[in-house]
Amino acid sequence: STEGYVFGGFCDTAWSSDCRWKTSPKAFLFLLKCYGGLPKKIGQIWPPPTKMGLRVRNDDNAVFHGSDYGPYFGYDDIEVVEDLTYCSTNVGTTYECPEGQTGDTFLTGSKVCKASEVEVFSVQEKV
Repeated sequence: STEGYVFGGFCDTAWSSDCRWKTSPKAFLFLLKCYGGLPKKIGQIWPPPTKMGLRVRNDDNAVFHGSDYGPYFGYDDIEVVEDLTYCSTNVGTTYECPEGQTGDTFLTGSKVCKASEVEVFSVQEKV
């Protein structure tokens, strides 16, 4: 985000533009730096990286694929739209929200934020 928070998601389904919800049993969200008060270890400035799995393993709403959308994880959990500049977050709908946190504010402090960078990586299993 433009505020310096770093978060994202992983899915094991190839991205497409067919405007459909997809299952992705291995999907998860992650955060490296967030607004919320997650517990941190002694001597750390930021909490350790956090992984948030699906609430239901084979959720039909794990990811949404569409040509007019950027990364779209869960039903409102993380959405990146409008030329990859606008982001909306509400973790806890499809993915687990850390205990004691409020899903629409703990990543960036508000439900809406501006994306400063969007990075996409392809992960391939070692054969």
